[in-house]
Amino acid sequence: MALVSTGALALVALPADPDGVPLALVVGWLVILVLLAAHAAARGLRTTRAVPTVPVLGLALVLLAAPVLAGFEYDAARQRAQHARLEKQLLDRLGEADRTVARYETSGYAGHESAFSSALTAYRDLSRDHPGSAAAHKVPARLRTYYRTVGAPFGKGDYCEAVDPLRHLLTVPRTMGTGRVPEDLAAWPAPRLATSLYGCGIGGLGTKDSSTAEYHLTALLEEYPDSPEAGKIVPEVEKHVSFSLKDKGAESPCDAASSLQTLADQATSVAKADGAPAATVTALGRQADRAKGGLPTKTWNCALDAYHDKDYAATQSRMRDFTARYGNDGRTPLARKYVIAAQVADELPAAGKVKPTTSSGGSITVTVRNDSPEAVEVLYTGPVTGSFQLGGCESCKRYEWADTLNPAFKPCPSGRSYPSKTLRLPAGTTYFLHKPRSGSGLGGSPATDTVKVRGGYTYTECAYTAKGFGSSGIDG
Repeated sequence: MALVSTGALALVALPADPDGVPLALVVGWLVILVLLAAHAAARGLRTTRAVPTVPVLGLALVLLAAPVLAGFEYDAARQRAQHARLEKQLLDRLGEADRTVARYETSGYAGHESAFSSALTAYRDLSRDHPGSAAAHKVPARLRTYYRTVGAPFGKGDYCEAVDPLRHLLTVPRTMGTGRVPEDLAAWPAPRLATSLYGCGIGGLGTKDSSTAEYHLTALLEEYPDSPEAGKIVPEVEKHVSFSLKDKGAESPCDAASSLQTLADQATSVAKADGAPAATVTALGRQADRAKGGLPTKTWNCALDAYHDKDYAATQSRMRDFTARYGNDGRTPLARKYVIAAQVADELPAAGKVKPTTSSGGSITVTVRNDSPEAVEVLYTGPVTGSFQLGGCESCKRYEWADTLNPAFKPCPSGRSYPSKTLRLPAGTTYFLHKPRSGSGLGGSPATDTVKVRGGYTYTECAYTAKGFGSSGIDG
């Protein structure tokens, strides 16, 4: 019976389970053995047969030792099973972290920061909490995969995209703990981050979104001031400034003006980097001055291009900007002439064939009168360019539009005093534009007139208003 119960226990208990044999089963087995031992003892006491003492005691000792030894061996087997189960659980955790890293290998680190951090935490916990496990021994190899995956944008030359992942990799040794990241891996991100900051920064030099260059180049000087990449910043800025300053074979004047302004701002900003070498700060300041020095000419040429392209609205805007920025420049008076000429040409396209000059005066008299209750601004261009204002004529009225269609219609009739101005113009074709002054409340549209001025004559130019339409006439 003892053999049967022991065999049944062995059948249930083997192979050893990490959680051991159910306690009720062990208690039941012990109860059976105790009962059997008591039964055997009772029978032994009733027998009168002589039994050899030594062999019987030896057998009893063997029978007592066998369960004890079996118990120790079973406990060792159970511990081995527990260890195997733990190793499997740790390997499963390792595998889950590996799958997380692999899942975002294509899409990259950006946007999946929490997932990568979760995988790294799993690697750290395995190394820290279970250093002797098979899973922990595999972590260094997994970290190499982790670094390669997170730092993939650098390998593709996507320097702007590589900056944040490389910054993250710099923190990995601190996250993992001392000695858990191989030395070559711990040193891997820093030089690549310097290269990425430089590559991304110079890619934004001279562009409208200047923050890219300023941020990354400033970071490079602050974090890696002695790196080879930091030493390349000034030559690269100088190259960009020189390209934008070129007269031919480079950018259009407008693009060059925009680039030079941006480069000046960027060089000035980067020079403020904390800890930047003094020589670098001085050199960047010099390049900023070079860029600023080329701005007036490029801005001027940009405005001239608009006039040549018959974009008269842009001409006015750019020439006004030029005069506002560079009031002491020698071209400022001519810029004001271009503003006038562009306004005339915008209403009278033929005037755009004339290039304004700063010339003034002439020998032929032209008197301009205002036969309108509305104040007007008179602009003219041709051999000379200029403008002036005439106040409204208090005794004048607005004509009916139908009246102006009559062949006998003649504004500025004699016998009346008009606001007027007398010009002296050179011979040639002069283009006039009469613009009602805003704010008068009478309305009116600009009116134009073309006058071929010849020597030996005097001319009278008349401005008037006809029911919401500005107009003009000429008497020679």
